[in-house]
Amino acid sequence: MIAAYSEWNDKIQGGQTELSMYGDLFDFVNFRMETADSCLMLLENDKVADSLGLSRSLLENYLIFMLMCRGHKFFQLQDLSDQRLTEGQFKAKVKEAQDELEQLKTDGKATYIEVKRYPRAKHRLMYIFEGLKDKEDPTFVIPVHFFQFQDFQPELMRLKNENYFQYYERSKDSKKKIQEHVDAEAWRYKHYLAYDALLHNLEINDIIDAVANARIEAHYTFLGKFLHPTKDAARDLHENNNWHSRRTGIGIEQPYADEAKLLASLYVCHLVAGILNEVATVIEKAPAKYISQAGTQDLRTATALIPERFDYFWFLFNDPPLYDRFNYCIHHATPDEVNVWGGYENVPTDLVPFNKHIYRNFGYALKSQSTNLYRYQSPLSGM
Repeated sequence: MIAAYSEWNDKIQGGQTELSMYGDLFDFVNFRMETADSCLMLLENDKVADSLGLSRSLLENYLIFMLMCRGHKFFQLQDLSDQRLTEGQFKAKVKEAQDELEQLKTDGKATYIEVKRYPRAKHRLMYIFEGLKDKEDPTFVIPVHFFQFQDFQPELMRLKNENYFQYYERSKDSKKKIQEHVDAEAWRYKHYLAYDALLHNLEINDIIDAVANARIEAHYTFLGKFLHPTKDAARDLHENNNWHSRRTGIGIEQPYADEAKLLASLYVCHLVAGILNEVATVIEKAPAKYISQAGTQDLRTATALIPERFDYFWFLFNDPPLYDRFNYCIHHATPDEVNVWGGYENVPTDLVPFNKHIYRNFGYALKSQSTNLYRYQSPLSGM
């Protein structure tokens, strides 16, 4: 996939007009491919835990990149908390705002598309707008997250000038202006770029639902154990991990388990495929005046192999693997139900809940199993 992406540039044919956004998106992806390549280097050198920690960074970048590519809605807030409303009074305000929007739509004067309560803070109305449209082509929308990411300055938000070296003392007016910028950066981060804000914006844009949200939370938490101090996170990935030598060294003497190496590799595969599919879709949908030929065939061929070959890893958007269907039917379905479905393989996918114990469940999925009623064959059988 990385090779196909690297060679893709020569297959893209530009239109009559250049749009810098596409170059900026490629720039974003280029650095993500560098991160993915670093993960592969770590795996080649048997540094599995570090590869998983770096994959957490890839996952977070994937979340924001989905919004940079497909986040065609954004929101603004109206804070009513200073009115000291009861819950009933606030509900009435929400209904009043929604009725007002319907009237504006009827009159053809609506500038926003939806209004509802903001779920992440009390007594705030959330007005949802469509993204920034091209004046010449209203069907072409640039996601607001593209600019929110481009403009964000974390050092301005977090580092107070008075705690660091300054060339000269600023005037009160200058300090006031700087504080306004600080407040704006804090608002941008809180509502657009923080992890929980990314999930909220992904839901607003109908990119994820509550079920996908739960999967993201599970993967994000699992990968985060290798990025943040977490007892035994790396140790648990090793063979005979309950044996302690009490010796100094790099890591521990026991090797990483094969399933840990495979899991880390699959994270890189699925994340790279997801990021590349996002940018490929943007280029394929670009107006002809910007991109006349997308040239994505080889790239799409490469990314399509991931869900086909590695469907036994349940990531963010794919269907439950056979093992999870097998496990569900053992514990939660009657034989009659399974017979109606035509075997555990055909259990309705919306019935199968995601297993939050990612590494343990993945290890089980690699082993063939059987019960009196059903037989599950490892996806690695015959390899």
